[in-house]
Amino acid sequence: MKFEVTILGNNSAFPAQGRFPSAQIVNYNEELFLVDCGEGTQIRMSQFAIKRSRIQHIFISHLHGDHVYGLPGLINSYHHFARNTALHIYGPVGIRQMMETVLRLSNSMIDFELIFHEIQSETKLKILENKDLRVYAFPISHRIPTYGFLFQERNTTINIDKDAIQKYHLTIDQIKTAKEGKPVTLTSGEYLTNNILTLPSRAPRSYAYCSDTMFDKRIVQWVENVTVLYHEATFLHELEQKAIESMHSTALQAGMIAHMANAGQLLLGHFSSRYDDLSVFVQEAKEIFNAVQIAEEGHTYPIEDVHN
Repeated sequence: MKFEVTILGNNSAFPAQGRFPSAQIVNYNEELFLVDCGEGTQIRMSQFAIKRSRIQHIFISHLHGDHVYGLPGLINSYHHFARNTALHIYGPVGIRQMMETVLRLSNSMIDFELIFHEIQSETKLKILENKDLRVYAFPISHRIPTYGFLFQERNTTINIDKDAIQKYHLTIDQIKTAKEGKPVTLTSGEYLTNNILTLPSRAPRSYAYCSDTMFDKRIVQWVENVTVLYHEATFLHELEQKAIESMHSTALQAGMIAHMANAGQLLLGHFSSRYDDLSVFVQEAKEIFNAVQIAEEGHTYPIEDVHN
C-alpha cells in the first residue's frame, strides 16, 4: 500500500524565500488527506499535480492564518468545480464559525455538504477511522488551541509464503484461509498453524504532524515509535529564547522529540523567513537525531520504516 506525504508549504507566518505557508498532502493508497491549508495551497496543488477532487478530509492544526487562510478559497473552488460530495473539516473549536462567517459575508454559494468536526481534548483522541487508517488528534503547545495529527495504518495484510504454497500444494481456498490469519487443514488431515504458512508481517506504519508547538515532552507519548515525524523547527537554537516567547521550536528541540519518541525519521518544517539556507537546520537536529531531512516543497516522502 502506498503511504507518503507531499509537502506543499513549509514556511512560517507568510510566503517568503520562495516558500509557502504550511500545507501538505498525506496519500494512503491513493486516498488524499490535506493537512493545514495556508495561503497558496491551491497554487502548490496545481504546480504539483494534486487532484483536489480526491480530498475528502481536511485537518487544520489551529486557526492562525498561515495554517488556514487558504481554506475559504479552496472551498469556493470546489463549488466552481461542481463538487457534489461532502467535505469533512477537522480542527479546533472555532473552525466552523470561522469558515461559515467568511462564506456568509462573501455570499459564497456552496452546493455540497460541509461537515465540521471540532476538536477539544487534553489527550490523544481518535477523530477518523476507515478500513485502512486511524487518525488521531493530540494537543500541542502554542498560543491558541493547537493539535497535532497522527495517521496510523491499521493491521497490515498477511503475506503467504510462496514456498509454503508449493510445499503443501495449497488450494486457493486454503490460501484465502491462511490470509485471514486462520490455521489450515490439508486434505491429508495434516493441521498447519498460520505461522507455518505466512511471512512475518511488518509493523503498521505511521505519520505524525506537529506544527506549531513549543518544545513539549507530552508529544513523545502520543507519537512513540512513529515511522515518520514532521516537527516544526521555526528557529535555530541560537534563538531559543525567541522560540520560547513565540511558543515555537528549534531544530535541536525537534531532534530531541524525535529521539525521545524513537521515531524512524524526522522531517523539519515551518521555517522562519529569516532563513535562506535550510541545510543548517539538518546539521543542528543531527546533533541529537541522525535520520533527519528538510521537508522540501514539492518533494514526496515515503512513510517507510528505515530499519526494514
